[in-house]
Amino acid sequence: MEILKKVLKDLYNGKININEKFPDTEEYSTLVRESNEILRKINNNLDSERKKLLNEYIEKQAQIISIDCEEKFISGYKLASKLIIAGIK
Repeated sequence: MEILKKVLKDLYNGKININEKFPDTEEYSTLVRESNEILRKINNNLDSERKKLLNEYIEKQAQIISIDCEEKFISGYKLASKLIIAGIK
C-alpha cells in the first residue's frame, strides 16, 4: 500500500505528469482575473512590511491548500479504485 501512496503522491506532485492544463472555463478565468485585481488593489494600499506579511499569509494558505488537495486526490483515487474493483466482482 505504501508503493501506491508514493505513486499517487508522485502523480499529484508532477513527477508523473498526466495533465499540465489549467481549467479552461469562463468561470475559472473570471475568478483568476477577479482575484488578481483584488490582490493588486490590496497591494497598492499596503506599505512594504504589510505587503511582506500578506505574501507570507498567501504562501501559507497555498501550502495548506496544496496538502489538502493532495490528500483529497489520493482519497478520490482510492475510492475510484474500490468502485472499479466492486464493479468487476
